[in-house]
Amino acid sequence: MECSFQTSLLLFITVSYFVVTESIKPNRMAMKLIHRESVARLNPNARVPITPEDHIKHLTDISSARFKYLQNSIDKELGSSNFQVDVEQAIKTSLFLVNFSVGQPPVPQLTIMDTGSSLLWIQCQPCKHCSSDHMIHPVFNPALSSTFVECSCDDRFCRYAPNGHCGSSNKCVYEQVYISGTGSKGVLAKERLTFTTPNGNTVVTQPIAFGCGYENGEQLESHFTGILGLGAKPTSLAVQLGSKFSYCIGDLANKNYGYNQLVLGEDADILGDPTPIEFETENSIYYMNLEGISVGDTQLNIEPVVFKRRGPRTGVILDSGTLYTWLADIAYRELYNEIKSILDPKLERFWFRDFLCYHGRVSEELIGFPVVTFHFAGGAELAMEATSMFYPLSEPNTFNVFCMSVKPTKEHGGEYKEFTAIGLMAQQYYNIGYDLKEKNIYLQRIDCVQLDDYSPSK
Repeated sequence: MECSFQTSLLLFITVSYFVVTESIKPNRMAMKLIHRESVARLNPNARVPITPEDHIKHLTDISSARFKYLQNSIDKELGSSNFQVDVEQAIKTSLFLVNFSVGQPPVPQLTIMDTGSSLLWIQCQPCKHCSSDHMIHPVFNPALSSTFVECSCDDRFCRYAPNGHCGSSNKCVYEQVYISGTGSKGVLAKERLTFTTPNGNTVVTQPIAFGCGYENGEQLESHFTGILGLGAKPTSLAVQLGSKFSYCIGDLANKNYGYNQLVLGEDADILGDPTPIEFETENSIYYMNLEGISVGDTQLNIEPVVFKRRGPRTGVILDSGTLYTWLADIAYRELYNEIKSILDPKLERFWFRDFLCYHGRVSEELIGFPVVTFHFAGGAELAMEATSMFYPLSEPNTFNVFCMSVKPTKEHGGEYKEFTAIGLMAQQYYNIGYDLKEKNIYLQRIDCVQLDDYSPSK
């Protein structure tokens, strides 16, 4: 028997000037995305990079760890029965977090937004390993929720959970094995989620399948309570709430920019030009068809086949976790040489390993720098101005250095030299809309404050 609830179709309750909407499947559920560094600063033990080299290494380590996490997800598709994912890499590297509450009464959560995985899971009591000493919110105790129901082994979601199998008392058990050793284990369950929208309303969802993790690994010593997967599997929160979702990213350099947001449901922000995506319900990853790259009016000499998906270690994805863009080797060399030819005659290089870095400030030295554009099938484009192509390493009265925010994927092994992951630097000032039914991604350059959820009339 599948887990189920009795739920009213539509209920409006006014509480403390907020509107609470409870529905089977909300058409639009918007929520703010929280910049991880606005939370990480609560940790007094966090190491602060001091030199330019420290900054470069710190950012590179973060993006490299995220890429390794993606590698693990891709390698799963190769059929390895020993698939392992290092969730520590996802937690330490993902940039945006989502607040919501679970259960009745609602218990607040702070989870990582991840388009590269397909399960929402949180830490649950009783815990063998939980990071309760470090967390902002208490660990969810399902025994105290009146709406918590465990899923049975024959629930349709059980077959899509990580290593989903039948445990004791006909419970569906999921088990995610981590590279570093201790795994995340728990039961698949269903529970109501409560979200607060940017305009102050509260939305309570239908019962959502999620992972209730009782053993989550000592590596989860952080402020975060779990991962919110938005991949293509049926267990994905995005799929359970409809066939569309979108996210809008503003200025990444501004940790307190208040308009980054994620929207789930059929009325998500599907704006701009479409380009086809490829995915299968058995995996989590969305692939795009990148056809070329230009720098200003110069079209780079890259054969489109470089970006074609010809196997699991090839193709192009948009990633919501990595900061850098990791570019297929042939394309990277073309882009590197073109940018180097533009800047070398004008600026002084800052030499550190094989990074393309220069002395100065992006806002001063790169005025008039040509727009770098990724051209996708169907005519959609991702246009990157200097602030999206270069990240600044600036500290008052000490140093001013900036580096190109693109690296070659061959750094992670020759088998990935034809794979491309487009990171968040490139997605700045864009709304990214996913239509899973039509199998399109929509790209719209926009300041997120212009979205409907921030309209004074809302």
